[in-house]
Amino acid sequence: MPKDTFLNLKPHKKEKIIQATIKELSIHPYEHVNLANIIRDAGIARGSFYQYFEDKDDLYMFFTHVISEKKAAMFKDLFDLSIDMPFLKRFKEIYLRGFDFADAYPDLVKAGYYMTQSSLFRNSDLYQASYESGIVFFEHLIKLDQDKGRIRQTLDPRFLAESILDYMNKMNLDYYIHPSDTREIIEKRIDTVIDILEKGIAHHV
Repeated sequence: MPKDTFLNLKPHKKEKIIQATIKELSIHPYEHVNLANIIRDAGIARGSFYQYFEDKDDLYMFFTHVISEKKAAMFKDLFDLSIDMPFLKRFKEIYLRGFDFADAYPDLVKAGYYMTQSSLFRNSDLYQASYESGIVFFEHLIKLDQDKGRIRQTLDPRFLAESILDYMNKMNLDYYIHPSDTREIIEKRIDTVIDILEKGIAHHV
């Protein structure tokens, strides 16, 4: 994470570095990010960068923290486990809120997309920890619904959590880069998925 010298910067200077980082990350995948471009666009000396961050990985860690903070603010009510909400309803709301997030922070999300396209980044401890936390969160929600009789006890909660999270991430990221679908299409798609999850694909007489 950033050093105290970065955290103590004036807000406008800190924001300039963040925006320069977002710009570079929205153009190049992890392996090809050029710190010189970030340093130039932020208007800082190269030596100053290393007073703020240890290295590129440290900058990446900070960037993911920025995304997490903004998501936490926008998804706050949906991440609140004290609110009793059926898993599939919460999943739908999280899914749709993801598109709201993309509309609110297009550059930030585009940068996040390029990060996830890097096999090197996907294999990093940082990404694996983030991915695992998402699975654990969904798995916990599924288990709660199993205890309440909303979801069959025979279903493997982790497998279901992984499948749903992977689907949601893929659909959201596709929209982030190719935002051609209307809200109506997006909602119809998620309603179809939920219908399949609730009723299965077998014909019931």
